[in-house]
Amino acid sequence: MLKRIVLVGALGLAFGQPVLADGKIYVQLPDLTSYEGEAAEAMLNRIVLANVVSSNCAGFEITSEEWSLLTDSADLLAYGQLKLDVNDYDDNYYKPAFNALDEVGTCETHGPDVQVVLDELVAHGGSREALPDQDKAYEEWRAMMDQIEADAAAKSAKVKSKS
Repeated sequence: MLKRIVLVGALGLAFGQPVLADGKIYVQLPDLTSYEGEAAEAMLNRIVLANVVSSNCAGFEITSEEWSLLTDSADLLAYGQLKLDVNDYDDNYYKPAFNALDEVGTCETHGPDVQVVLDELVAHGGSREALPDQDKAYEEWRAMMDQIEADAAAKSAKVKSKS
């Protein structure tokens, strides 16, 4: 087991890429602060459905970079704009998207929207290209997610203290 860990680390160093624990690729994320309320909910629905369709429907596959653009943009809307908790995010967005796969014609109907959604995210400043410094990108992404979580905790504490 130790030999495998050393081998993976050595290969990562040999190819000059950081060995990130989750293998995630970081991209420039869009500015989605203009989405509020119903518009944010509608866009989140479209992004999550694009993610599910692109991951499950033949002919609508996307790159790892595009997947990161979709998933991280969805998280920005869900946690940053809409202040959803994990359960609400899953119940209200991911479960319906996966349930849609059981419906006849979902791939054909929603598949073309995958590229449209990606284009919209790029128009808001996102990118389909990996950031050059993935270690730095991870640190910035982690700091952003930590801030979103801290804001949510502070909001929750305020609500509890008013009761």
